[in-house]
Amino acid sequence: MTGFLSDLVQYRGLFQIITVLGIGGTFQIGFQISTITYMSQHVKAFINETWLERYGYPIHQDNLLFLWSITVSIFGIGGLLGSSGSRYLTVKYGKKKCLLYNDLLMIVAASIMGCSKIAQSFEMILIGRFMCGISAGLCVPLHHQYVGEISPRKLRGFANSTSSFFWSLGKAIGQISGQRELLGSQSLWPMLMASCGLPALIQLVTLPFFPESPPYLLMHKGDQEGCKKAIRQLWGEGHHQAEIDDIMKEKATMKNTKILSVLELMKEQAFRWQLYMIVILTATVQLCGINAIYFYTFEVLQAAGFDERMISYMTLSVGLSELIATVVCSSIIERLGRKVLLRGGYWIMGSLLAGITVTLSLQDQYFWMPYCSLCLIILFAVVFGVGPAGATISIRVEIFKLSCRPPAFVISAVLNWLGVFVIGTTFPFIVERLKHFCFLISMGVLFTSGIIIHLFLPETKGKSIMEITEEFNKLNFKKKHVPETPDHVTEDYTFCTRGPQHSEMATFFSDLVQFRGLFQMILVLGIGGSFPYGFHISVINYPSVHIRKFINETWIERHDSPLHPETIMLLWSFIVSVYGIGGFLGSLCCGYLTTKYRKKKCQMCTNLIMLVAALFMAFSKTAKSFEMILVGRFLYGIGTGFSLNIHPQYVGEISPKKLRGFTNSTVAVFLTLGKLTGQVIGLREILGSEALWPWLLASSGLSALVQLVTLPFFPDSPSYLLIQKGNEEACRKAIRKLWGEGDHQAEIDDIMKEKGAMTSTKTLRVLEVIKERSLRWQLYILMTVMTTLQLCGINAIYFYSFEVFHTAKFEEYLIPYVSLGVGLCECLSSILCSTLIDRFGRKVLLWGGYTLMCSVLALLTMTLSLQHQFFWMHYFSVILIFLFVIFYGIGPSGATISIMVEIFSQSFRPSAFLIVGCINWMGLFVLGMIFPLIVDNLGPFCFLIFLGILALSAIFIYLYLPETKGKSIMEIKAEFNKLNFGKKETSVTENNFPKEQLFCTKL
Repeated sequence: MTGFLSDLVQYRGLFQIITVLGIGGTFQIGFQISTITYMSQHVKAFINETWLERYGYPIHQDNLLFLWSITVSIFGIGGLLGSSGSRYLTVKYGKKKCLLYNDLLMIVAASIMGCSKIAQSFEMILIGRFMCGISAGLCVPLHHQYVGEISPRKLRGFANSTSSFFWSLGKAIGQISGQRELLGSQSLWPMLMASCGLPALIQLVTLPFFPESPPYLLMHKGDQEGCKKAIRQLWGEGHHQAEIDDIMKEKATMKNTKILSVLELMKEQAFRWQLYMIVILTATVQLCGINAIYFYTFEVLQAAGFDERMISYMTLSVGLSELIATVVCSSIIERLGRKVLLRGGYWIMGSLLAGITVTLSLQDQYFWMPYCSLCLIILFAVVFGVGPAGATISIRVEIFKLSCRPPAFVISAVLNWLGVFVIGTTFPFIVERLKHFCFLISMGVLFTSGIIIHLFLPETKGKSIMEITEEFNKLNFKKKHVPETPDHVTEDYTFCTRGPQHSEMATFFSDLVQFRGLFQMILVLGIGGSFPYGFHISVINYPSVHIRKFINETWIERHDSPLHPETIMLLWSFIVSVYGIGGFLGSLCCGYLTTKYRKKKCQMCTNLIMLVAALFMAFSKTAKSFEMILVGRFLYGIGTGFSLNIHPQYVGEISPKKLRGFTNSTVAVFLTLGKLTGQVIGLREILGSEALWPWLLASSGLSALVQLVTLPFFPDSPSYLLIQKGNEEACRKAIRKLWGEGDHQAEIDDIMKEKGAMTSTKTLRVLEVIKERSLRWQLYILMTVMTTLQLCGINAIYFYSFEVFHTAKFEEYLIPYVSLGVGLCECLSSILCSTLIDRFGRKVLLWGGYTLMCSVLALLTMTLSLQHQFFWMHYFSVILIFLFVIFYGIGPSGATISIMVEIFSQSFRPSAFLIVGCINWMGLFVLGMIFPLIVDNLGPFCFLIFLGILALSAIFIYLYLPETKGKSIMEIKAEFNKLNFGKKETSVTENNFPKEQLFCTKL
């Protein structure tokens, strides 16, 4: 608060000119957009009366509607002309002088419209609206540029975002003034039209007392003294040399250059990505659905049963919400940055549009749905104001130098006014054809723009124009740009390189050869690791009918009487669930056994258990004993509980830092490969028949046998050999075998640092890990990602896929093959995840995956709810199911495993994975019990539960999970210490033992 008041006093001149510029700038266009709606009936009546008085007969309704549409749209044509001329006029006369003349134009236009009724001439309204459009088209780019140039770097985001505030303020004032109690009556509508002259008059009187922008005075006029005087008037007394230096640097790069024309700017390679961003941002603001939202507010309020007289006042609440949101935006833009507000705003708005589409579709079925629609509409307006409305303008100003800004704003303004005209013309037809489904177009635009902004837009917060230009040069030229060249000079650009550049494919093959031992071991570990878990999840569904029949036949042979169907169902459910109990027990024992006997030996013993289980399964039918199936499933569970804990730890410990993300994500690849293999061999044409089902259940023993034979040829993990066994020579030998010959000293140093931090400590038990303060946030993250993996809705998606395929009229015999396509998509996407994870990082894949899955679930809820009303809706459901599975495979499926391995060091990992195993198997058991009840009671709305969990997890991961890509275990631990202890820890040892840490840099 003190800092705010201090800035308010020091920069009072700046805040005053911002107010003056806003009143005569974007305020005008917001005011014009909102007021025209309130006088539509009066203007049409006036045109009809005038026509009748002139010609003695009333005007035809089609002609009347045509004249009214011309009255509305001619404002956009004028705006297009005004914005087209803004570049030439600002370069020639300066922004201040242009704004003053523009005020005169607006006052003349207001006078013409104000006198139209007295003169009985509707043509004067047309002329006035056209002149208002020219004036608005000219003042908006001038306002944006002027405000951006007069603000210091630390307040630049705030100053730029005030443009959207005045725009929203203009809308709100227009809505208030347009009420029938004020100027919206039949007698006062000319005064409402003419009231736009008042802001212009205020600016005309006050603006001469303020200076031109400092960059304009210094760079264009060469008036250094005038620049310093303007800075003192606007920013107060103080040390502003750093800002002046930035302007001088920009001036130096512009030496002997001219202001570019629009065509020159479009041809200039150095501004290609800046132009892409301008086009994307402008198009997204036009197509984001804010106009459709305002259109549907009236309909929603009518459906909610509100009185007709109250609706206009309640619509005003939407405008006021947007206004308040823009105030919030101006206060947080310097804290959160432009990129976060844009990307987050787009994605949240997209999700809200999905919700609005659902509620509008169902508002006739549930009495409370219109109220939900109204809440979502207000939320949409708030998010638009907080995010894109303010941040868009800030980005437009900041990504261009002074020499390029005028033509860039011409392009932006032309696109904006063309958008106003085109959307104004086509929007009624879109709404008429698609109804509330028109929001799906806007939703697609928002999500696409959000992804582009996330991937390509550099953050501009706190950076000078030159620093921002350097960031864009990396995109424009694909390499690091070293020298600054003049804006319009087409000389050769110079780049620095580090030597021969290898293609990604060549690097891939090089790694494949060097790390062939590692890739072979990953394959062996995967076959006997997470592969069986995925296999058992999918394969058990296919022989269910045969097993229940076998149980009944066996019982009849033994007791000469059939089993009751409920008893058969109970035995079948126990066969299914006993697998989870075995997995839970295996997970509980895994931590102790891997610490005592090492992971390699434990994994080989697990293979023996799996082979015994396979034998039980294979001979159960021959022995006529369904109890053998129970025993086999239980043993499978124990074996899978072990292998699912050992596999991620083993893989994480054998991989070098640069491939750690890839190797960890292979756990998910083999898991989905197991699911897919189970689906393939479970088909009736392979092993899913009545005669071969015992071999289907026993086939899991084959993967255990392969691992049992091959794993002895591979070493224990290097970190285990060095940290727990203290065998330096064996560690080096294992590294050479897995990673090939080369310089791996940096990796060995990281292991030594971890060993030094663990000197005289022991492997912690589960309770000790839970109590350990230095692991508090790691456990929070662990529980969040594991719980989200269980409750993300992937099981619900597989459950509903059969129902959706039935509804989509797929033949019964084809449905297993279509379901197989879903499994194949998950497998391929998890493979894709393994190639992306070391490029994008774990954090992005997690929260990005959660967000995309959340959006798909919102749409899927809508399509499943409406699939009986529209014949084509179930095809959308099929597409969305495939999309959800793809996003799950690319994001959370692989990144979760990687995070689990990387955030714990060697001494904590066994206990941490025991906790993971317990959560996983308990979740599997509980979900299996309650999920049918949830589906039975909620139907497709069960996805809303998963949607909420995904949204909360995405926010939590985005805020609190440090990125682990390319970091050693000790570096990751240091990141978490900032969360665990509230500050950067330098002396906290693992396990909280007060021992000195010993770090070695050489072996």
